[in-house]
Amino acid sequence: MAKLLALSVCFCFLVLGASSISFRQQPEENACQFQRLNAQRPDNRLESEGGYIETWNPNNQEFECAGVALSRLVLRRNALRRPFYSNAPQEIFIQQGRGYFGLIFPGCPSTYEEPAQQGRRHQSQRAPRRFEGEDQSQQQQQDSHQKVRRFDEGDLIAVPTGVALWMYNDHDTDVVAVSLTDTNNNDNQLDQFPRRFNLAGNHEQEFLRYQQQSRRRSLPYSPYSPQSQPRQEEREFSPRGQHSRRERAGQEQENEGGNIFSGFTPEFLAQAFQVDDRQILQNLRGENESDEQGAIVTVRGGLRILSPDRKRRQQYERPDEEEEYDEDEYEYDEEERQQDRRRGRGSRGRGNGIEETICTASVKKNIGRNRSPDIYNPQAGSLKTANDLNLLILRWLGLSAEYGNLYRNALFVPHYNTNAHSIIYALRGRAHVQVVDSNGNRVYDEELQEGHVLVVPQNFAVAGKSQSDNFEYVAFKTDSRPSIANLAGENSIIDNLPEEVVANSYGLPREQARQLKNNNPFKFFVPPSQQSLGAVA
Repeated sequence: MAKLLALSVCFCFLVLGASSISFRQQPEENACQFQRLNAQRPDNRLESEGGYIETWNPNNQEFECAGVALSRLVLRRNALRRPFYSNAPQEIFIQQGRGYFGLIFPGCPSTYEEPAQQGRRHQSQRAPRRFEGEDQSQQQQQDSHQKVRRFDEGDLIAVPTGVALWMYNDHDTDVVAVSLTDTNNNDNQLDQFPRRFNLAGNHEQEFLRYQQQSRRRSLPYSPYSPQSQPRQEEREFSPRGQHSRRERAGQEQENEGGNIFSGFTPEFLAQAFQVDDRQILQNLRGENESDEQGAIVTVRGGLRILSPDRKRRQQYERPDEEEEYDEDEYEYDEEERQQDRRRGRGSRGRGNGIEETICTASVKKNIGRNRSPDIYNPQAGSLKTANDLNLLILRWLGLSAEYGNLYRNALFVPHYNTNAHSIIYALRGRAHVQVVDSNGNRVYDEELQEGHVLVVPQNFAVAGKSQSDNFEYVAFKTDSRPSIANLAGENSIIDNLPEEVVANSYGLPREQARQLKNNNPFKFFVPPSQQSLGAVA
């Protein structure tokens, strides 16, 4: 009996632990009470040597309701986004460009390594791999690190809380990456502000301005407080590059920027890293930084990336599908499928989540323009989704995303998310979007333009009609497996109601109730021809 009781208690803890993986904190009271929704655009820019970062104000009511923050990163040629980690999980969508990125999972081994030099680590017997862009004669036996991955346009990258991230652009085309930070996620046990813990440099955090703004509002008024001074946030747009460090000297010391090592004394760092070179310690603490460098630096001559030989990659890259290449999927297809057969897992692969550890987890999936959308109508558009069924790490983050492409005058039907907020970022083109709340009020009825963001709260109904040849968008969802309920079309809520219920609910004859249920044969996208059958009075 005692053993049975102990087993029951353990099972309860297991169930509770599993159910809390994607648990989200509740927003503040009345945070989701809207009379009107507004499409948001970035209102702050931090200039750097190799690009810039734009941010949306997380203090806006729409973002506070959803518990998220947004930023947009632009990397120019040979630009490196210096490593940082955050207090909440992120989803990053690559809107444009290609390059490399790395995620440093604490405790995981270095799987990319060069033979070490004598006196540091044991000599490896394997032939050294080549640095990307490096000749055979230039190879140096010196490096080991965690996996380096490629990103392409259309990729969705999942970044867990506290995992360090860096990104690099090795092409002429600028990289544009849109990042959502889920501050309401249970992994974030700090306040609701997104925080970037920089591992290098001496630059301002991208969301620090809004944190200062909120702090000033909460302080009592004083003529000697920063509240009485002209506020930078009153300007509509304020690139950091226009204000020198000297102009900010009057602010609190904690607001001057700095990386995580800046606060440690040189003595602590010297012993921790076993180095006594003064310049190394000064650079580690960000003491030799110029104002222009910022979070994004330009790598002179390009970054040397330790990666598999290009010829080896070309053995499994298909030239006509280079944009859809996913190295994580390749590794599983070619190496793990044989192991699956030996273990008896068959074709279902990594279904139960036990085989995939965090050190070997896939962290990206391409949901952009590709040849295998989840929903497709040749006259209306396409939709591709990333959730915890096809990118397992999203179950840990409690997030998901979808990419949509809507053709001119095509419509996506009124629908709502039963268990998630939807944060829609317009990638290209424009669309007329309508959003309706629980009282039947149209809280948004405007054109959503390229570069703008619209937050659609949970259970609010939304529909959109493209006003351009292609309206492309990415919608971040605050659940790893969001459920969508369509209000019109095949297999919608109305379609699944009995005719008698429809007829009596809307006061319609049976024939008209049948038309309401059955006239639209489409599930999600409605072609333009179906919208112009007649004028609506």
